Amino acid sequence: MKATDTFRNPQFGHNCAQAVANKYSSMYNENDIVSSYAPYVGGRAPDGLCGALFAAKEAVPEHAQEIEAEFIKICGASTCRQIKAESKTSCHVCVDTADQLVEKYSR
Repeated sequence: MKATDTFRNPQFGHNCAQAVANKYSSMYNENDIVSSYAPYVGGRAPDGLCGALFAAKEAVPEHAQEIEAEFIKICGASTCRQIKAESKTSCHVCVDTADQLVEKYSR
C-alpha cells in the first residue's frame, strides 16, 4: 500500500502527514501515530514544512537533510506555503514523494 492510498481517502481520512506516518508507523516512537500527526496539515508542521515532508524526516531522522534536499528538488520547496504558491506541486505528489524518500532512506 502506498501512502497516497490513505491520503484524503474517505475510508481513512488521513491528511498528508498522517498518510506518510501511518504507512511507516513502526518507525516512530508513538502509539497513536494517526492522532499525533493530525495537526500537521496546511502548513502547520514545524517551520511551516509540508506535513508529508515533516513525517518523512521524522521517520528517518538520520537522513532528514537528504530527504529534505531531494524533496525540494522534486516538489520545488519544503514549506506548504511555497509549494502551493510558487511550485504549484499537488499535495498527492508531495505525499508520494515523501513516501518514496522514506522507502529509499530506511533501507
